[in-house]
Amino acid sequence: MNNDITKRGSLIERLLFPRTQKLRISYHVLFWVLFILLHYSYALPTILKKNADPTVTIASFFYFLKIVPEYYICVGLYYLLRNYIKGFLLFLVLFILALAINHMFSVVLYRGVDYYLGLENMTERYRMFANMYLAPFNLRDPNTWLVISSDISEVQFFILPAALKTAKFAANERFIRQKIEDDARNMELKALKSQINPHFVFNVLNAAYAKVLPVSEDAAEYLQKVSEILRFSLYEMNDEFIKLETELAYMNLYIELESMRSNRRCHINVEQHGEVKDSYRVPTVSLITLVENAFKHGVHSTRHDSFVDILVNVSNSLLMFEITNSKPSQPLRSKSGSGGIGLANLERRLGIYYPGQYKVKKSETETEFNVSVQIPVG
Repeated sequence: MNNDITKRGSLIERLLFPRTQKLRISYHVLFWVLFILLHYSYALPTILKKNADPTVTIASFFYFLKIVPEYYICVGLYYLLRNYIKGFLLFLVLFILALAINHMFSVVLYRGVDYYLGLENMTERYRMFANMYLAPFNLRDPNTWLVISSDISEVQFFILPAALKTAKFAANERFIRQKIEDDARNMELKALKSQINPHFVFNVLNAAYAKVLPVSEDAAEYLQKVSEILRFSLYEMNDEFIKLETELAYMNLYIELESMRSNRRCHINVEQHGEVKDSYRVPTVSLITLVENAFKHGVHSTRHDSFVDILVNVSNSLLMFEITNSKPSQPLRSKSGSGGIGLANLERRLGIYYPGQYKVKKSETETEFNVSVQIPVG
């Protein structure tokens, strides 16, 4: 039963989200051909009254064809403005811009028809609207308000493609969230299969701590920090979001542990600025993912000296987290930088939690790798 659901979901996903650009373009072309033919069929009775005059047919066809560039311009404006304007204000601005774009294209269309085909060859209704659009724009003229009402009525052509775009966006969000939930479920299942009773682990670590302490305080301290990280992993990582203060505490603990592991050959610098309020939340293990990548691909990939610089800045309910690590000149493994699956998964999570509200920047040189993340925490 579950396999059937997965297969059906995969088929729907392939239909909604074509894998190749060529197929995606084909979908768009097919939709607009059907869209124009559907609306064009409503104009056929009027066109036939002119004895199928080809000039009337061409003019009517271009009347509906102009909707295509208008729509894609509005979509482009949406993607441009959504990072700066939100909610109803975004809708209002896009609506006004759609009216202006439709008016501009209508004027260009009517001027082109008048110049190349002649308005005198068009239907009476076509000539009436053309004359209104080509007349000087004057708010005191009643015809100007008729033009504005006509622009408003023509914006309705955008409803169907916009609705399909919205439905596709919602489906995409659902598929992404479902994939993340499936991945998390699979990871949880693997963890359960290999899970040891945590109380037993704590008892072993405490016993080891008591045995090792008289011999080496450093080794005992290391075991103690391992125990604290284990406790965090078992009891603090059950929710999608965690207090920023707790995440930073876990990060600092992890850094101390990695510093001891690297035999102090790694220079670590952590700077923190701004007030961390109790209400601030971040996705669980989001920051530690970046720190872990830096140590894994930068510090533990070489036996030479290395560095990790971390900057945490909290201001106006925004968290700016930046981490820079050295890149090994002769890595022990065939990897470079601190990219990888962890960073890719983190970007996917941020895209779901903070659509249009987060920033992730990556840069690298021959000697270092840098990642900066900005997310809202308030």
